[in-house]
Amino acid sequence: MGAGPRHTRDEEGTVLVEAVLFVPVVMFLILVVVQGAMWMHASQVAQLAASEGDRVGRSFGGGAGVGVAQAQAILHAPGANVSASTVTAAVLPGDALVVRVSAHVPTIVPGLVLSVSSSANGTIQKFRGSE
Repeated sequence: MGAGPRHTRDEEGTVLVEAVLFVPVVMFLILVVVQGAMWMHASQVAQLAASEGDRVGRSFGGGAGVGVAQAQAILHAPGANVSASTVTAAVLPGDALVVRVSAHVPTIVPGLVLSVSSSANGTIQKFRGSE
């Protein structure tokens, strides 16, 4: 006669209550993981833009303007997925060039504002004839 466990009246609806409590928590965790991945990607894009801008700006015939243009080209390339980006370059004493990049990360969590920044610097290359 006992084909399976019998549910008592106290257990009715517990699956629904558990689902109502469990599903939002899982969805929130998924959103946090995806947002973290988007932040990491934007951080890598900012680092690439800063290092490439610095590399091009320091090369022979380059300059601060060329470095800024290269960094902006990377930030505005398809797949970069950053917004409100700013790039600055400055020549420091001792013929060093520093390129600074900052940008905002697209967010999927309402009300969350994330930004990334990176900088790269090095000595400007100069041609020196036989001395």
